[in-house]
Amino acid sequence: MDISGAAYTASFIKQSGITHVFFVPAILKKTLGYLEQVGVKRICTHSEKAAAYMADGYARISGRPGIAMAQSVGASNLAAGLQDAFLAHIPVIACTGRKEFIYQQRNAYQEIDHETMFRPVTKYTMKIDVIEQLPQQLRQAFREAVSGTPRPVHLDILGIAGNTIEEAIVNDQIDIGPEYSQYPAHRPCP
Repeated sequence: MDISGAAYTASFIKQSGITHVFFVPAILKKTLGYLEQVGVKRICTHSEKAAAYMADGYARISGRPGIAMAQSVGASNLAAGLQDAFLAHIPVIACTGRKEFIYQQRNAYQEIDHETMFRPVTKYTMKIDVIEQLPQQLRQAFREAVSGTPRPVHLDILGIAGNTIEEAIVNDQIDIGPEYSQYPAHRPCP
């Protein structure tokens, strides 16, 4: 089945049982459009930290991972907002855009290494550089977020707003297993 990266991502999120995503514009704009079409509510927040906090709260209430998204320039703010989810063992999938390789290490506007910022507040951080990585990395992100000790994970998607991956064509069947989308209900620490 050949569909765009945006349509694939939206379908994957919907089929995993996620009902809301939290974001700061402008990230995965085409995906957000597809999410609306498939019935996933898009909640635009005033800051990246607010998106992280809301995704954390959503995960605690719903028993499913929360999703928080920000473009490249807001990545450090999104990472800062994941501390509570990390310490409380809450699965949040943080998605950021990332400038193309040619702009890395060149002092491009607000472009710094995202992996270094997300490593202390996630259990897994991964880059999606080509469309062929999208299906496997989405599955892995959900698996990592909910398996073992649930915690946030990070997907760093090529394109300042993830647009490079969104516009490409993916050929993969969307196969969501229950192990990717649910985790044991949150229990407060004693």
